[in-house]
Amino acid sequence: MKKFLTIIPILLLINACEEPLDWQLDDNITPRLVVEAMLTNQPGLNYVQLSLPVRNPNRSPQPVSNATVAFIEGNNYHILTEDTNSPGLYLADPSLRGVVNKVYWLYIVAGEYKFAAGAYMVPVSPLKKFIYYEDPGKQGYYMIYPRESDTPAYTEYRVEWESSSGQMEQSLFYTYKLSTLDVNQFFKPDAETLSFPAGSRIIRTKYSLSPDHERYLRSLLSETDWRGGWFDVMHGNLHTNLNNGAVGFFAASSVVRDTVYFD
Repeated sequence: MKKFLTIIPILLLINACEEPLDWQLDDNITPRLVVEAMLTNQPGLNYVQLSLPVRNPNRSPQPVSNATVAFIEGNNYHILTEDTNSPGLYLADPSLRGVVNKVYWLYIVAGEYKFAAGAYMVPVSPLKKFIYYEDPGKQGYYMIYPRESDTPAYTEYRVEWESSSGQMEQSLFYTYKLSTLDVNQFFKPDAETLSFPAGSRIIRTKYSLSPDHERYLRSLLSETDWRGGWFDVMHGNLHTNLNNGAVGFFAASSVVRDTVYFD
């Protein structure tokens, strides 16, 4: 009861910050909002992306501007600011850092609609030693040998190098360690491999996965990266921790990062 009473003034403050929006939604239409939200223990990696659902896959999502967005932990609240260069993208204060083993709440007020989600931040295990091998199909190029995590997590590999024309090239790929092996994961379609030349810079960023976050990620991969394999199942709804007809996920992840200069 005490925790509920402390949240009331915060919600009143959020409601007082409401601004009119330039979009309207029918109460009978769901989902009402698409949310991609991330809170980490690292500054600069904390954001919320809001958009309207897309009925036509060939159309780009319409961003949702002028919403009020906040991260809340206990009696502490952090109002996010919309990026003036990227409508619908809300950024936390650059100094904000989440703390492991704490519960965080995301509150969104968009016009007459209010949405909320809770997330628990679990620890992340250290990155393992970087291993590479020669690309057998491309002389002078190399490939990353991903090391499995000791705990559920996903790792982003950002590879940057200078091309022969002097332009900076960049590629991204992800690896996933889930607590159980899905048959679709084991028999997923072959993905394009990434190779890079000497002189590249590889930035590895590893995110911890809570059980709820892992459930969302598994449902997302089953509809994307793992789709098209031998054991496809019927399309299903993605798991979400948001209420009131919103879809997407609010993730709280602890992060570890390193940079390898590959000479």
